[in-house]
Amino acid sequence: MLNGTQRHAAINIKKPSNKLKPGNVFVSTEEASSSHVPERKKTQWPDSLKEFVGRCFENCSDKDRPSIEKELKEIITKAFEDDTVFSIDWDKIELKTLKKQRKYSKEHSQTNRKNKYYRIFLSTYFKLKEFRVKTELSDLNTFRVSEDEHQKNKRIKRFEETNIVKSSDEILNVDTSFNRLDVIDWDEHTIVGRSQQLEKKYLRLTSAPNPETVRPLSVLKKTLEFLKTKWKEENNYIYICDQFKSLRQDLTVQRIKNDFTVMVYEIHARIALEKGDLGEYNQCQTQLFSLYNYNLPGHLDEFLAYRIFYLLLTRNKTDIHEVLLKLTEEEKRNKAIKHALDVRATLVMSNYHSLFKLYLDVPNMGGYLMDCFIERERVIALCKMFKAYRPSLSLKFLCQELSFENELECFEFLMARSNKDIFIQDEKSKSLYINTKDAFEYFERARLKDKVIDIKGQL
Repeated sequence: MLNGTQRHAAINIKKPSNKLKPGNVFVSTEEASSSHVPERKKTQWPDSLKEFVGRCFENCSDKDRPSIEKELKEIITKAFEDDTVFSIDWDKIELKTLKKQRKYSKEHSQTNRKNKYYRIFLSTYFKLKEFRVKTELSDLNTFRVSEDEHQKNKRIKRFEETNIVKSSDEILNVDTSFNRLDVIDWDEHTIVGRSQQLEKKYLRLTSAPNPETVRPLSVLKKTLEFLKTKWKEENNYIYICDQFKSLRQDLTVQRIKNDFTVMVYEIHARIALEKGDLGEYNQCQTQLFSLYNYNLPGHLDEFLAYRIFYLLLTRNKTDIHEVLLKLTEEEKRNKAIKHALDVRATLVMSNYHSLFKLYLDVPNMGGYLMDCFIERERVIALCKMFKAYRPSLSLKFLCQELSFENELECFEFLMARSNKDIFIQDEKSKSLYINTKDAFEYFERARLKDKVIDIKGQL
């Protein structure tokens, strides 16, 4: 039988039946020798054909790739069937698909595209099993794209200068993805840092990172402890946020993804929540859930609850439903997650009485996220109350129903969205009442205004 390597890089072009006996295609080496089957001619590709395939994929786009592969397969198959593969002048052959395609102007983009698609085409469509020809492993090397000496020397020099740590895909000489020309390829520029500085100002990278300015994992662990102490003593968010961003950057360029990475993002997310920086928090939570997918240890339940609150804040119903579908029964029983789900249920049912009761007792740091949308929900609740109750409502009742700390806080909330004309003072009790008819117009305008959500870094 063909071994795994031969099957993977095999060819998918059928030879004429009169040159191949189907009954002998999959005979093993031992069986072939014992049955005296004559050795067939090895598969050979003329150099001009290899260059032709290379030229085709040199100008290939993602959109036209399937058409080019199909057209190449038809042309080369027919050439083998007609036994004209060596007589055709491949330099003069032109694919119909390429006549309509725009050529790329970036030379290195062309080279990368050529190398990738050439390998994929040869390994995917030219399968040895369907071509029905036994091919020696050494012959498969002829399918690789040849590089001139200039490109080889350029690549070797780049590796020596940047101390690149090769991934398994790079060792196998396989491109796994395309990168935009304006985005740094972290796979290519993975490094091991040598800096011993605990503090480092965050600067956005516009070129390959320098190992001399990047801190290794051992130093980053010391940096985290230093920043935790600094935060407790000084509480300077601008400084701490800048330092955490540089810490995260050093983790990224070194491709460090472990429990320490999770800890860094969780701590930064909590600090951002405490200071109301939703943009920075969202960047942290996005990376956290990517790390959780690797089954790395962390506080998944805590941040799942925060995630639900965040989606309630941004009114992202689609993602909320996706989160609910993925929750396990055990996760639903978690105190923080259960509380977040209860909050969502009250919003769906417009049960504002229960909502503001839940607001008074929020696990962990979920209260910081609820603070971000509780005023919006208070406005919505007041619109419903002012429409349902006539002619007035007492300030004391609204204070209790909407879970304000005191009547003064409630009064200031109402005044910020209306004016003093909506208030009525009872002569006997000296209590304040709200004219619900007049107040409704003010709060309806406020409700419509609160529909707009603009959060930097939003998912």
